[in-house]
Amino acid sequence: MKHLKKLIFLLLICSCFSFRGTHKFYLSVTNAEYVEESSSVQLITRIFVDDFQKLLQTRYDSKVELLRDQDLAVNNAYIEKYFRKKLKINTHNQDLKLNFIGKRYEDDLIICYFEIEKVREFSSVKITNLLLTDLFEDQKNLVHFEKHGETKSLLFVKDKPTDVIKFD
Repeated sequence: MKHLKKLIFLLLICSCFSFRGTHKFYLSVTNAEYVEESSSVQLITRIFVDDFQKLLQTRYDSKVELLRDQDLAVNNAYIEKYFRKKLKINTHNQDLKLNFIGKRYEDDLIICYFEIEKVREFSSVKITNLLLTDLFEDQKNLVHFEKHGETKSLLFVKDKPTDVIKFD
């Protein structure tokens, strides 16, 4: 029954991302995985392109355009700078450094890839996720964190941007 509820929830989230045109909800989804072999955390974040572009224009440069056929260094620098300020991963009472790997586009989403290197084994992780909450009051940020085959999920909102995941 527990797995059925998770499946239904994930299908609901996926269907939200398949919606085209103007949307009335604000949601990002981040999948994070601790990879023991490389002592790293790999992150993939999905955000609506139009929302993220508006945010980057408001925060950094009104001329920013996130286009499929462009891979401008300045846009990548803005993306990395913004994520480092708004998405914090903390283990052993230390914020870990997000390294921007790249991005791609899928339908109306921008998918951003990050890696955190040299991560020591941990039993808990503190996450702060304020992505897009400075522009959209109703923004929700879902994080799925996997470690040793165990996945735990958290939902973040502007009024509750930080939470802790404990692993067995």
